[in-house]
Amino acid sequence: MPETGIGFVPDIGGTWLLSRAPGELGTHLALTAGQASGPDAVALGLADYFVPADRLPALAAALAGEPAEAVVRRFAADVPPSPLAVQQDWIDECYAGDSVEEILRRLQAHPAPAAREAAETIKAKSPTAVKVTLASLRRVRGLGSLEEALDQEYRVSLRCLAGPEFPEGVRAQLVDKDRMPRWNPPVLEEVTAEQVEAYFAGLGPRELGLALART
Repeated sequence: MPETGIGFVPDIGGTWLLSRAPGELGTHLALTAGQASGPDAVALGLADYFVPADRLPALAAALAGEPAEAVVRRFAADVPPSPLAVQQDWIDECYAGDSVEEILRRLQAHPAPAAREAAETIKAKSPTAVKVTLASLRRVRGLGSLEEALDQEYRVSLRCLAGPEFPEGVRAQLVDKDRMPRWNPPVLEEVTAEQVEAYFAGLGPRELGLALART
């Protein structure tokens, strides 16, 4: 999903899933707004089976009259190597930092060309969205349930919708399509810890309350 590229953050359980992917693979995808292939999805724990594209029409037809799990098992194939997983060594090393600035320093200093490419990709995203996304992932690792994660994502998402980054990202990528977003603040160094913290503040009576309803 393109979240940090449009001034937004992972939602609908995205932070829960990405924070629990092996090592820092989820952090890499979240900050770069990268795409995961089918094999990547299995390696990340986002999918259980791999069905080749040429089998999808037959799979869809079979699903009309048979139980889903049995159908998927029948059409699934051995999972090819994950392009993302084979890069896990440098990804884990570089994304272990607890600030975006530290992660960028590690990426830029790493000898792997893909690491330096990742640094340039992150630098083009919304500085605010990148910092809030990293904070979201780190915080959700300490939460005990998907419901708590969804409550947190709801708080953060509402703040994103109320701020300037999301409308500007959508304008640049989807409306005018000039691919030249004017982020505000324009650089990571101008996004303060206090600004990031404000995205996670409680909503009072507007809280989603899924975790509370679960207890």
